[in-house]
Amino acid sequence: MPELARRPFLQLSALGLLGWSVPPSVLARERVVARAESPLVGVDPLLVASGLTGRWQSAMKQDLGWSARWTTLETSDVLQQLEQGQVDAGLFLSHPRADELDKQGLIYNRVTLARTDVLLLGPADDLAGIRSETDPARALAQVLAAHHAGAARWLPPPAGSALAALADQLTKGLASKGLPPVAAAKAGQSAPAYRLMTRAQWLKAPPKGERLKVWLADGPAMSLQAQIASSFRARHPGAKLLTTWLQWPLAQNAIKSTRPAWQAMKE
Repeated sequence: MPELARRPFLQLSALGLLGWSVPPSVLARERVVARAESPLVGVDPLLVASGLTGRWQSAMKQDLGWSARWTTLETSDVLQQLEQGQVDAGLFLSHPRADELDKQGLIYNRVTLARTDVLLLGPADDLAGIRSETDPARALAQVLAAHHAGAARWLPPPAGSALAALADQLTKGLASKGLPPVAAAKAGQSAPAYRLMTRAQWLKAPPKGERLKVWLADGPAMSLQAQIASSFRARHPGAKLLTTWLQWPLAQNAIKSTRPAWQAMKE
């Protein structure tokens, strides 16, 4: 081969070998071009604390060229900011208010991504007499009856939360009502209170210093769903893309990796 032809050939060969020595994942990351822009997303704290957003954050930049800008808000606040267009998208727990906003057209592109079981926790002793009860509505009614009689204590979920909405749905609004002063004086203060808690929270951060027993779980009515929706007022293209991406295998596998805290809806 002539000298003048040999030099370009050697240069091209060296470049080819250099390209083969670079891991494909690096080349893939370099080729990712950001699609749309990163949306501002309100996220319920449970999704953050249980590790879901962290898993998604590291994966979406690889696929989309950006990571969503999370802002942690309670579900009721996420829905309020979605309604007002203050966030582009929201990741929240299933809630009657979301149903209302969906019907009004103030949120759209609403998708259920995962679910977590809701547990009825209480003292190891059967103070409320629910040992043989399998229906969550009847079990909660029995707990509330024992609560008002002073035989046990009921700790209602935080007002406005998805758990509070679920408890009220099961008890027709009775679960959120306060404890009468007379019953409060009678109820044994040493025994832990009955309460509702998601399995995701129970596994990640169970209450400390209390001996609690799971009295009821796994019923069809005893679960909360993780949902995403976009704000009609914001109409951000990145929010729509994020919703699509969260249904892709990479994002769904992140949910599956958290089992049994969360269960993917596509299983």
